[in-house]
Amino acid sequence: MFKRFKNIKLKWIIVHLIITLAYPAAKAVRAQGDKLRLFTDAMTIIGALLIVIGIFYSFSLHGDFDRISYVFQRGISKNVVKPYEDMQKENEEKRENSFNYPLFLGILYIIASAIIVYAIL
Repeated sequence: MFKRFKNIKLKWIIVHLIITLAYPAAKAVRAQGDKLRLFTDAMTIIGALLIVIGIFYSFSLHGDFDRISYVFQRGISKNVVKPYEDMQKENEEKRENSFNYPLFLGILYIIASAIIVYAIL
């Protein structure tokens, strides 16, 4: 389970952090009062959305959508499609070095929001 943590790339974590924290930061800056509460509320919502997206991405990383993809490719394509086993092996090789950034950051944001709310506010 934890073997995928070695696949984390710092560049992608920073990009995801900038993109996903832009809305909560902008919301807090534009607020009239109680900026920290608005920041944590927005971060909680973004974290929940990231968890939902991360769950679906996890399904994809585990190959749960491979058969559906194969059926659609076979139905749409007029050409001969390679066998399912070959396509599945190629997809597993592509997914081998991937990391689920949305799920990781979503859990991190929920935990950070809870710590801020219970410790500071």
